[in-house]
Amino acid sequence: MRKKRFSPYFVILIGFFALILVGFCLLLLPISTTDGIKPEDALFVSASAVCITGLSPVTLSETFTGFGQAVIALLVQVGGLGFVTIAMTAIAILGMKLGISNKLLLDETLGTGGRLDYRRFLFRAVLITFISETIGFILNLIALRNDFSGGELVWVSLFHSISAFNNAGLDIFGGSGMTLYSSNVLLLINTSLLTIVGGLGFIVFNDVFCARRWKRFSVHTKIVLVMTPILLLAGTLVFYFSEWGKIDFLNAFFMSAMSRTCGFSTQDLSGWNNASLCFLNLLMFIGAGPVSTGGGIKCTTCFVIFAALFAMLRGRHTIAFHRHVPHRAVIYAMFVTIVALIYAFVTGTILCAAEPEISMAFLFTETVSALANVGFSAGVTPLLGVAGKLVLTVAMFMGRVGFMTVLLVFGKKRKETGVRYIDADIITG
Repeated sequence: MRKKRFSPYFVILIGFFALILVGFCLLLLPISTTDGIKPEDALFVSASAVCITGLSPVTLSETFTGFGQAVIALLVQVGGLGFVTIAMTAIAILGMKLGISNKLLLDETLGTGGRLDYRRFLFRAVLITFISETIGFILNLIALRNDFSGGELVWVSLFHSISAFNNAGLDIFGGSGMTLYSSNVLLLINTSLLTIVGGLGFIVFNDVFCARRWKRFSVHTKIVLVMTPILLLAGTLVFYFSEWGKIDFLNAFFMSAMSRTCGFSTQDLSGWNNASLCFLNLLMFIGAGPVSTGGGIKCTTCFVIFAALFAMLRGRHTIAFHRHVPHRAVIYAMFVTIVALIYAFVTGTILCAAEPEISMAFLFTETVSALANVGFSAGVTPLLGVAGKLVLTVAMFMGRVGFMTVLLVFGKKRKETGVRYIDADIITG
């Protein structure tokens, strides 16, 4: 009898779903909360942690005990690295061979096409994570030493470091979150750098470690390293001038960095004007780099779309850093963007129907925040009903596993029929 093999896409989908369910069960335990929690809230927080989003209908420091917070931190860590990366790392540490099926699964998760030495890549990914979070932890100890002490200082610093590097945006500071620390320069800079580093992607670090020279970097690495400062600067300037008089330059930079899919906020977004929220949604939608702890459609996707647009206007082939961009890459970038836009519109519309009393601008910001795995909120999440929370939970899951993964799981494989149809003349534009 022939053994049925599951596709890598199915394993990725089920893996993340299983992690969310495990976290959901653990957070429902009496030992995890101070005074119990609603099932829909436990599911929401678990999905937010695994999908490294940061939205939460409850205040973590008040709702969860030390054990519950530790569960959330672990879910964030696993969700940030990706359960596939952690599983493959365990296999490598135990000395087991990475079989063809495991390598195929890594190919689909990392999108590398089998061009990497997986053992070294996985080792470097874990090492970068450990070093970054350790440095961030030490700096947090210094930055928060006047507000916390003893074991509480250690735990808050560690939790925040893990959450920042993994672009989760979950905090245990209390109901006000990071708004109370808008003048803590070291904390803002440290959190921003952790978020930026985590959002670059492990492939970029692997490439930088191996090539070490700009000329030898892959086109992927060059795009991420160019797009990251451009988006950071654009966000900083727009927020600074759009919210003139209400935000200083450091906090404008911090909010721009957080829009890369982290979600910590030192500002009350409910008081921002529509222009600021609109650009914030754009930055969240674009997101960070591929194979990183960030979300969004990815900055490389944005780059390819604009490169293709300018190439079409000039009547030339799409070129990036003196390399030809394959037609399939352009089609893929456009497909991902269009599907994400449609899903965001549909989800936002459903959310508006479920919560008619809440501002549409806030609901769509919440929708994009969930879909792009960011975590920014204008204070809407705690006000949502069960239906609204479930809608955002699905959005967070879809944003983390990726639309292509879901479509390839349920889509049918194309069969070659040998039939070629006549081209259709369609007027567009």
